[in-house]
Amino acid sequence: MTTERSNEASYNNSAIVDYYSDFVSTGLFHYEELLIDKYFASGGKTLDVGCGVGRATIPLFEKGYKVIGLDFAEKMIMAAKSLNRAIDYRVGDILSTRFDDQEFDNILFSFNGLMLLGTYEERLKAVKETCRILKPEGNFIFTTPYLDNKTLKSYWLEKAFSLDIDVQNMTWDQQLELGDEQLEDYGSDFFLHVPFIPEIEKMLDEAGMKVLFFNTEVGL
Repeated sequence: MTTERSNEASYNNSAIVDYYSDFVSTGLFHYEELLIDKYFASGGKTLDVGCGVGRATIPLFEKGYKVIGLDFAEKMIMAAKSLNRAIDYRVGDILSTRFDDQEFDNILFSFNGLMLLGTYEERLKAVKETCRILKPEGNFIFTTPYLDNKTLKSYWLEKAFSLDIDVQNMTWDQQLELGDEQLEDYGSDFFLHVPFIPEIEKMLDEAGMKVLFFNTEVGL
C-alpha cells in the first residue's frame, strides 16, 4: 500500500471523519484569514484543496468566494455536503484534476495537506497542477511544518542518528528521508513529510511559482 493510499484510507475512517466534522466549527485560523484577506482576489473563483469537511470552505463561501471544495476522501466530501449543500464539493485528486487551465483566481491547500503526499515528485506534481489551473495573477496559499527549526531537538537528532544521517552534511535523499514521518491517530496510520525550507523553495521554483510571503512562526 502506498503512502498516499494509506492516507486516503485513513481519511475515510469514520472516526477521523467525525473528528473533522466536530473541528469544522473552528473555521479559518487567524493567520489564514489575514492572508486570505490580503492575497486572495475578493469574491474570486477559489479552490480549497484537501477541504475535508469544510473547515475553510464554509468561511470562504460565507465571505462571498465562488468556492469549490476538493478532497480525495469520499466520506469527507459526503460529510461536508451534509453540513452545507449550497457549496460545490467534489471528490478528486490534486495530482490530476479535470479543471481548465487558469480556471481559479485563488487556491488554498491548508492544514499541511500538501505534505501528506508521499514523495517529492508527487508534491511537485501537485504544485505544478496548482500552477496550471491558477490564473497568472492568482495566488496559492498553503501551510507546512518544516524541519529547520527542529533539527536540534532530541527527536530529530535521534532519528537522524538511527538513520546514520549527519544533519550538518546531508545529501538530498537524506533530507527527504529524514522528513518522512509515519503517524498514528484514532487508530489510523498517516504519512506526513516535514521538509526543510530549501526543499520548499526548490519545489516552488521548479513549478514556476514566486514566493510572496513566508512565515516561519506559523509554517506558511
